[in-house]
Amino acid sequence: MATKSTGKTKKRVYDRSRGKEFRHHFVFESYGVKIRVTSNEAEAIEEMRTAVRRTFSNCFAELEDAAADHTFLVARNASGKDTLYKNGEKFYSRLAREALIDVVDSQLRLTVAQFTKERVFVHAGVVAWKEKAILIPAPSFRGKSALTAALVKLGAIYYSDEYAVLDDSGFVHPFAKPLSIRGEIDDFTQVDYAVEDLGGSAGAVAIPVGMVLITEFKPNGRWTPRRLSPANGIVEMIKNTIPIRDNPAKALKVLNQVAKSAAFIKSSRGDVSKHADVILRFFETEVLCP
Repeated sequence: MATKSTGKTKKRVYDRSRGKEFRHHFVFESYGVKIRVTSNEAEAIEEMRTAVRRTFSNCFAELEDAAADHTFLVARNASGKDTLYKNGEKFYSRLAREALIDVVDSQLRLTVAQFTKERVFVHAGVVAWKEKAILIPAPSFRGKSALTAALVKLGAIYYSDEYAVLDDSGFVHPFAKPLSIRGEIDDFTQVDYAVEDLGGSAGAVAIPVGMVLITEFKPNGRWTPRRLSPANGIVEMIKNTIPIRDNPAKALKVLNQVAKSAAFIKSSRGDVSKHADVILRFFETEVLCP
C-alpha cells in the first residue's frame, strides 16, 4: 500500500555534466566552528584538505562524518569552470579552477572568523617584537601584508598577515598562514610565501599586544605617529573586527582587554622599505621603553 508523503522530498544534488553524485567530502572544526566541504570529485576534496592544513595549521581537527554548522559545495565540470555553493546558495559560478580554490580557502577562514565564539578575529597583520605583539588592523589593499612581510625580514616574529586571533585576556595567538603578497605580478594577484622563505619564523605562543598601529600606505606618505586614546583606538579596531555584528558583547570585551596593555598609534606611511625599520625603532623606544 502506498504511503502518502507528508513533506517535501529533499532533492539530491548531481553534477549534470558528468553524472556523478556529490559524495566526496570532509568535515573539520576550527575554534568551535564545524564546516563540511563536499564535491563531486575526490581531487577537489584533497585540494581543500591541503588548503585547510596550510591555513589553519594546528588550529583545526578533521572530524568523522559529523553534523556541520556551515557547508561548502564545489561543483566541478569538464570545462574547468567550477561553481561554489555556500550553505546551499550559489556563491560563485563558472570560476576558473585555481581561482575557485583560493576563494574557498578565503571563505573558510572568514567563516571561522565570523562565527567562532572561542576567539575574536580582527582583520590585521601581526608580528612580535621583544615578546610583545604589533597589530596592524586594516582592510584588504591597504598594504598590511607588505608591511608585515617587511617587519618579518627585519627579524620580527610572524603571527599572521590576515587575522589577529584574540582570546578573552586580549592576548594574540598565532594564525600563521602563508603570507599573501600583492604587487609582484600586478596589484590584485597574490603570491604566497612561507615565512621561512622570507628568512623569518612563526610565533608559537600567545602574547600580549604592545602596539596597535593604525596605518596605510600612501605614495607620498610620511611617518608622523600620534597616540590615540584607548577609546578612539578601540573605535579604529572595531572597523576591522569580524564578529562585531554577530557577537558585539564579546568583541568589545576583548578589545577593552587589548586596550589595557596596548598603545594605539596612528600614522600614514610610504613604502615599507623606508618605514619598516622606523616602525620597529619607534615601538622599541617610544612604546616599550618610553
